[in-house]
Amino acid sequence: MISPTELEIKLYEAYDASYQVFLKNWQVNRQVALDLMQKHLKPHPPQIAVLSVGAGPGDFDVQVISTLKQQISQELKLRYVAVEPNHLHRQRYEQKITAPEFADVDWKVHPEKVEEFWTDEKFDIIHYTHSMYHMPGYEQLLVQRAMEMLKDNGFLILTLDTTDAVIYDTIFKYAALTGEGFTEMLQMEKMQTMVDELGLSYEVVNYPEYMDVTLCFEENSSAGKALMDFFCQADSSQLSEEQRQEMLHILASNVSERDGRKLVPLPAATMMIPKPKKH
Repeated sequence: MISPTELEIKLYEAYDASYQVFLKNWQVNRQVALDLMQKHLKPHPPQIAVLSVGAGPGDFDVQVISTLKQQISQELKLRYVAVEPNHLHRQRYEQKITAPEFADVDWKVHPEKVEEFWTDEKFDIIHYTHSMYHMPGYEQLLVQRAMEMLKDNGFLILTLDTTDAVIYDTIFKYAALTGEGFTEMLQMEKMQTMVDELGLSYEVVNYPEYMDVTLCFEENSSAGKALMDFFCQADSSQLSEEQRQEMLHILASNVSERDGRKLVPLPAATMMIPKPKKH
């Protein structure tokens, strides 16, 4: 395993800080992905195995585990494997998964970067939940690799924002203003094109999600700065005051006020790709 560099560690720490603020303000819909998993899971004794790739701090995985534990019979063992290179995310993940209610789950967290990860283990479900943005250039390879790691009745679940999500406008604006950051970013429509090119069948469900950006408009708010970092996918302190106002204008022009909160749309979609049947 290749150890992270000092720069990577600093980037992981900065991302973790902004992501924690992001999570607290995200009006996220996890149910669509959970429903797809329940609908398509065909459990075979003695074990259900799940692989979570780019697992983050584990908020969604806790929901997946709880849902599957309710669905599968008690004689089936649940094996849960996660891949997460960010050391702070891993610490948060391990705190969540060592909860007493998960004592019977056989789990492991791998610290590798996703593109460096491989196992001979076979899985019923593999999911990339809002994580494939961070693996540019590897998307099709990772889908093909997932197909190889699935059991015969297994399937891959991919969740991504769609083109209409405001975060793409802010990420690209930051790059235009500073000459740094991301000039393109994966969204579901592009992912569908890639999967079409691989000749795989899939099912996609689109649904609304929102982010409360009220904090971004608070002067000298450290949490607001962290949230703006997330919307830039970079350090927003690199912006001049005039540039920061331009970023706020993008958010403000997409805001809908609800119960005193400023919500901007982050519509998402979840794709289910079954492992192709052998002929």
